[in-house]
Amino acid sequence: MKNYLLRLVDYEQWANRAIIDALGSVASPPHRAVELMGHVLSAQQVWMSRLTGEISYVAIWEDIPIAWMGETSDRNFQRLKSFLEGESEDKLTQTIAYKTSTGEPFESPLTDILLHLSHHAAYHRGQIVQLIRPQLTEAPKTDYIFWART
Repeated sequence: MKNYLLRLVDYEQWANRAIIDALGSVASPPHRAVELMGHVLSAQQVWMSRLTGEISYVAIWEDIPIAWMGETSDRNFQRLKSFLEGESEDKLTQTIAYKTSTGEPFESPLTDILLHLSHHAAYHRGQIVQLIRPQLTEAPKTDYIFWART
């Protein structure tokens, strides 16, 4: 299970960096596209805080300049990867207690949270590509299978 989850995290980093690079390559990216990528990165930070029991100092819809997105993505990736590498196989099936951004308490298995993060990011990456596609010669291909083939 751990290897599968680490692979998923590696894919997420690859796909996020492809979108960040594409955002940086367009002359005037739509505000909504920048906002969505900021949201993906902020959500990762918020969920990491929930996983580690730390206080999050980031809002779910944080404004992140494109110039900071690469570093933010790298930091999120390293933090999540280190977290997973430090967990035993048994702990990967644990249930995590957390509160939503509105303060509502929930419990979810760690694996469900990680799958949520992946699906959530994929959904928003698709929206971003749709918004910036008119300004690109070729849209980034961020489907999992493209990464898995390399």
